[in-house]
Amino acid sequence: MIKLLIPTICLFLANESLHAKVSIKKPDELFHMLNDNNGWNTVAKREEITLSTKSIDGMNLVAFMAKKKTSIPTEIIQDIIMDVKNYGQYFRGTGPFTFKEIKREGDWVKGYHLIPIEMPLMKDREYFFRVHAKGYDLQDKNSIVHWYLIEKDSSDKKMIENISKDAIYLDYGAGMWMAEPIDDDEYILSYRLYLDPGGSIPDFAIEFLNKMNILNVFKDVVKEATHRNITAVP
Repeated sequence: MIKLLIPTICLFLANESLHAKVSIKKPDELFHMLNDNNGWNTVAKREEITLSTKSIDGMNLVAFMAKKKTSIPTEIIQDIIMDVKNYGQYFRGTGPFTFKEIKREGDWVKGYHLIPIEMPLMKDREYFFRVHAKGYDLQDKNSIVHWYLIEKDSSDKKMIENISKDAIYLDYGAGMWMAEPIDDDEYILSYRLYLDPGGSIPDFAIEFLNKMNILNVFKDVVKEATHRNITAVP
């Protein structure tokens, strides 16, 4: 009997391990397209910030990138993006969004994001994500932070039972913060994002929301980082 149970237990553990790997699989192809500097088209310039878009193979929506020249230490940018539990304090220009830190381990953090959709008859959106303080692979030398959507598992339900009501779950999207050196003092800081909120929202409305979202997030992070950099000077 024991001999029969052991293979069954091993098979169960293998299946659980496989499920865990699938749920945190990175969208490598999407990251590669976001990371590539080719194909970006400038669409606007505001307050020293350049906004660009890029077509993503096989997708109806475009990716967005916000960038500017800066000398803020990259460690400060990393600290802000990795501080998921305090996103509500930093991202004040992005609207009434809800963030929650679920788990922190090593160089990554698992978080939850609820996006209210202020449109008639439209449901809110939600997703779990994992954010890492490094490049998305060994060849990525310029990314200082990257994040991507992950599958929701049964253990997550209790964590958000008082937050999420009837939201649409998102399962495909990613973003990365890059620091491309100009010289010893300055670099180009960029935030690159692709996110499809799904459902029946028209593409033009989605792209407008993504455009405003990336600009607000970028400005909020730079503002907080500038404040920390100034106060850190002896």
